[in-house]
Amino acid sequence: MKLSPLTAFLVEDEPLCRADFRQTLNSFPEVKLLGEAENLSAARKFLERQTVDTLFLDVSLGRENGLDLVEKLSHRPQIIALTAHPQHAVRGFSMDLADYILKPVEEARLRTALNKVRHRRETAALQTGGITFVAEIRGKKILLPIADVLGVESMGNYVILHTKLGKAIKRVTFKQVRNKLPPSRFLETSRGRIVALHDVQSWHRNPEDRWTLELTDKTTVEVSKSHAVAVMAALKARSDM
Repeated sequence: MKLSPLTAFLVEDEPLCRADFRQTLNSFPEVKLLGEAENLSAARKFLERQTVDTLFLDVSLGRENGLDLVEKLSHRPQIIALTAHPQHAVRGFSMDLADYILKPVEEARLRTALNKVRHRRETAALQTGGITFVAEIRGKKILLPIADVLGVESMGNYVILHTKLGKAIKRVTFKQVRNKLPPSRFLETSRGRIVALHDVQSWHRNPEDRWTLELTDKTTVEVSKSHAVAVMAALKARSDM
């Protein structure tokens, strides 16, 4: 499943801070900044006209508190608060913000925050219906929600779906299944093998100096060298959430 772009809006009263943030955001081509505002009134007018996925919100806007905007929005995006004052974090987290970043914003920290936004968005999509597969388990066709998929294994013109109900078989190519799965929730560990990120319990290097993942049912999956960097980055991002 290809990641769809994240639309975003920035609320920041300092022109230099806005410029610095835009420069940092240039490292994330998958994020499309639709506009900016320097005060709550302008921000609210824009956000009531157009919805965005993510709101980058400075908490200290002169005499205004950016968090006051959150309670006034009829449609609330995922919010990443930006501030130089960590004492505001308690109120921010009580409002279920996606994340809270101290300024100046660093690229690595912003990447972690955006991963949280994507995870929340994909979780919401799954809970409201989302993606399903028709597969066969023990001779019966069933409708299988993606939330029940623990892994995928290629088998020629078929795939084996490892599920909470057992192994299911489906006549489809591995690539077709892979393209339907949210990459922030599933790890491609090698050509022809995928595991659900939440099903990974631990990982270690084996005697051949390759990473091995241990799943919740105690089975192990070896990560190929060509997939190792992406897999370990995804596991690190999960641990930062």
